[in-house]
Amino acid sequence: MRNLLPGLIANTEQGLADRHVCLRRYGPGRLVLEGYDRPGLFYIQHGRMELLITTADGNERCMRILAESDLFGLECLHAGATVPGYQVRAITYSSVVHVDVELLDLWLATVPEFRHRLAARIAADIARLEQEREKTVAFSVAERLVCYLRCGETCAHLSPAPPEPAGPLPMAILARRIGCSPAYLSRAVRKLAQQGVVQRVNHLPRIDRMENFSPCPCSVVPEGGELRHALRRSA
Repeated sequence: MRNLLPGLIANTEQGLADRHVCLRRYGPGRLVLEGYDRPGLFYIQHGRMELLITTADGNERCMRILAESDLFGLECLHAGATVPGYQVRAITYSSVVHVDVELLDLWLATVPEFRHRLAARIAADIARLEQEREKTVAFSVAERLVCYLRCGETCAHLSPAPPEPAGPLPMAILARRIGCSPAYLSRAVRKLAQQGVVQRVNHLPRIDRMENFSPCPCSVVPEGGELRHALRRSA
């Protein structure tokens, strides 16, 4: 979608685009979905955001860090969709393009490439959510942290492209992303730093030497470490 969606917008008749496409900018901490009275697809033109749900115990959980060219709002394609069960909040200064559902319907009917790539995107998002559920259940906080620092938002078995390490996140956001409290995260970082698995850069955990880790995103702990094979417990 990185090039396709901007191209579709650019090639849409000006009057149609004026009615169905808008660009908004958000500062850090701003909620994106507030103030929209029409359903539609959101495309991040610039910036980083967190997609949040509220857990049963009332805590926020970040399900994904969104960045340039990422989409959200796909539930608008379901006729019965009302209010989404999540929020999106800006981490950095961000620009977001909103395309309302009337124009999406037109593209789905007339642009086969858009239809096929959107279906592939929905399938990938479903697979990613299932992976997220499995990791939350099976992996410890330290294991989830190492996997996220190594692989970012894309694990190798979900994408043919090499995983991209996660960009630095404030500790509070990182805790929400891997599904733990800040206190649990601090303990995990301290433990991994003592083992030499991660180091702190400007007080944030980072993996310094990626070449020391297996290319498989779920077996990323160095040989001989205490957490050896910890991310592949079923092996």
